[in-house]
Amino acid sequence: MIKRFFRSTPHVLILGYDIPSPRLTRQGWLLIFLYLGLPAMFIGGVLDFIVQIISGQCMGLWCLFLK
Repeated sequence: MIKRFFRSTPHVLILGYDIPSPRLTRQGWLLIFLYLGLPAMFIGGVLDFIVQIISGQCMGLWCLFLK
């Protein structure tokens, strides 16, 4: 069953040209970071700030720079 998921397709020439398989480009990785990474870091920062306001103790990453 696992082999079914990792099975590679046979190498085929298209009109005599060897076309590379699709892959993520630099711009694709950047878009993944922008759409997933930045919102996650922003939400984490806001939650850390809320914990700091409620508890009075600095729990976030910026605590390393405040000391």
